[in-house]
Amino acid sequence: MKPMINLLQTSITEPEIKAILDSTPGSPLLPAIKDPVWHQIAHRALVQKWLGSIKQLTEKEIGKPMPELTEELYREFYVNGSRLPFETAYFERRRRLARAAISALLDDSAERAQWLDSLREKTLAIFNEFSWALPAHVNSPSGRDPLHLDLFAAETANLMAELLTLFPGVYDASLVDAIKGRIRRDCSENYVNRHEDFFWTKAPNNWNAVCHQGIIGAALALEQDTGLIARMLFLAKKYLPIFLRGFGNDGACSEGPGYWQYGFGWFCVLNEQLETRTSGQLSLVEGDPHVLEIARFGPRVTLSNFHFVNFSDSPRTGALSPSLLTYLGKRLKDEHLLAHARKSYERLDQTGLNLQGQRTDLLYFVRLLLNTPEKTEADTPLAPEDFYFKDLAVVVASAKDTSGHFWEFAAKGGDNAEQHNHNDCGSYILNLDGWPVVAEIGAPEYTKDFFRENRYQYLAARTLGHSLPIVNGREQAPGPQFAAKVISCELNSNHAEFSVDLAQCYPSDAHCSELIRSFYFDKINGSLKIKEFFDLAVHQSYETSVLTEEQVEMAGVTAIIHARGGDVVVRPFDETLIIGVETHEYRDHGGTPRKIFRIILRPAKLTEQRFVGYELEMKS
Repeated sequence: MKPMINLLQTSITEPEIKAILDSTPGSPLLPAIKDPVWHQIAHRALVQKWLGSIKQLTEKEIGKPMPELTEELYREFYVNGSRLPFETAYFERRRRLARAAISALLDDSAERAQWLDSLREKTLAIFNEFSWALPAHVNSPSGRDPLHLDLFAAETANLMAELLTLFPGVYDASLVDAIKGRIRRDCSENYVNRHEDFFWTKAPNNWNAVCHQGIIGAALALEQDTGLIARMLFLAKKYLPIFLRGFGNDGACSEGPGYWQYGFGWFCVLNEQLETRTSGQLSLVEGDPHVLEIARFGPRVTLSNFHFVNFSDSPRTGALSPSLLTYLGKRLKDEHLLAHARKSYERLDQTGLNLQGQRTDLLYFVRLLLNTPEKTEADTPLAPEDFYFKDLAVVVASAKDTSGHFWEFAAKGGDNAEQHNHNDCGSYILNLDGWPVVAEIGAPEYTKDFFRENRYQYLAARTLGHSLPIVNGREQAPGPQFAAKVISCELNSNHAEFSVDLAQCYPSDAHCSELIRSFYFDKINGSLKIKEFFDLAVHQSYETSVLTEEQVEMAGVTAIIHARGGDVVVRPFDETLIIGVETHEYRDHGGTPRKIFRIILRPAKLTEQRFVGYELEMKS
């Protein structure tokens, strides 16, 4: 067997790539409907739990019109900046198609014929969409552009290619030819001819990987012109390293675990497709130790009870993809990743599938099923891992105190020009027994304004929406120059300490020459101390805050957070006062109105002191 070549790390030429493609016709990238593997999967205990609800919903959707993508819906984002009305219908169409496909793959009874009929109808409906890109990503009043390659145009191309791979002989030849023709014209050739015009080819974030996966993955599955595939891979050889450089040397991703899973997850799908198509001769990960560190990032920022360290636009709760973790654990030979995979499958065993989740589409289902274990363990133990991401300036630590309560703490430095940035240098999270005490909002509802000039008017992205100081009425400012400086970080079995200088995170009219924020997480006694030392040229105001979504009760000079893990006291130090609790409203990522409470602390005598501080501990 020839040694595997890392496409991104060698000087392989385009003709050499073509020669490998010519010499390796490769097996199909996914098992087809008649492959015995689907019969085996259908009879696994966990799949049996899911299949009934999938088929029940699929049956209700037979003959039912797909949610329509009207011209008005396409235009709505341009008109008023709202994304949810179009995207709700768009993703529901893809979920319905996925349910029909999975029912057909797993049910080899006489009912399969009706599933296949429904699948054909839904495939045609999605294929006939004038534009596969989201209006939020299209620079046009119409919201439509068939040649615009965004995340979801690329995903749809891969979807169509996988349908033809999974269901050979199921579709009319005319539709098969039309699908192949559209993918070649609008995706493959479009990418080759206009790669420099697409911003994402040079982006160090999830767009780069996701778009490349969809476009190249579709070509690897369907394209017969090996010269065209070789050209695409040679271009990707130039651009995909930019994506990998977006991660720290320690694997850290400033976009957070949600976008880590999206971008890096789709990168791994492309790697699997490439290795399969070339019979193991070409790879994107072979021999790259950086990839292993990136792979470990997701589990390292996963907290107990399926919560995340959700700085920036990251979800607060969820589970990492068990199929991605299984693939990474096997491909990279990492038992810790495999343990996290088993834990995620256990969660699905307990909760069942959320068939209305945005991303329960075909790519998700196929890989989830192909990696489903024969059985799940009762409770896979996961040893918590303290970690300091030096490049990202994020610390994560956890411990069980002497009373048996489990505490989890995370804090960040960084700068205010990170991917999916919030003006949040110095912010932190505190969870107790698997539930948030001090919370991050994470990703709010996505609208036009949130990704444009008004981003920092949204609570989620403002300093006001984080547990941070506001100095002389000024919040932190956006931009790479507004950066924290890490002073120290210490992690051991007894405590975690983290100190950052935040003075440069604020604009000049904050008149702040020094702002040192220090955290002391006492693992033995279960408490967190926050101290802030500041030096102001002007003494108008200084306040710091604790944000929580749990009810807050004032009790004398303290505040009590009634968290689901237990009551936690916010106890100010001497010369620090809690002056009240504000209520702020925002809309979460799904558009649901929510409230968050802001406990405000101030120095007792601003002109005479340079310090505020407080402690969080269990109510005795």
